Amino acid sequence: MADDHADRAALIDRLRVLGERNATETAVFQQAAAAHYGLGVSDMKALGVLVREGRVTAGRLAEELHLTTGAVTGVIDRLTRRGVARRTPDPDDRRKVLVEPDLAALAEGENVYLAIGRAFDELHAGYRQQDLEFLADYLERSIQITHEQTARLVDARPDRRRSGGTSAG
Repeated sequence: MADDHADRAALIDRLRVLGERNATETAVFQQAAAAHYGLGVSDMKALGVLVREGRVTAGRLAEELHLTTGAVTGVIDRLTRRGVARRTPDPDDRRKVLVEPDLAALAEGENVYLAIGRAFDELHAGYRQQDLEFLADYLERSIQITHEQTARLVDARPDRRRSGGTSAG
């Protein structure tokens, strides 16, 4: 029984360390990809949201990235100048503007995400369906925890309490 507890504790510790290493490697990759495209890391994260969700409002983008709408306006400006996103009128409300990725522009040239995507496809091919379902569940829950903890930190910032908004910096 004590051995089982020690084995479990060691495995949980290993998961924690691996999670931290994965987060670090992902952040380093995002920085390298951003530099490759001449964008900032926040810009790349915004672009990722656009690719994943399609058209979104600036407010939705701000919420997803924990930024003010003012900071997101700068992000959107940079993405549109770079030609990887565009503003479009909201078909349901002419007062609103939506932001969407320019998938054709993203497909041109070297797409740094294709190679890593293929590598992960090969990795996933080695797992059974139930393993992939478990991994998907674990990642979804991990993302939710991280999102909630990020929101908690953002909401606790002194500048957030005074202004009611989140800054980019």
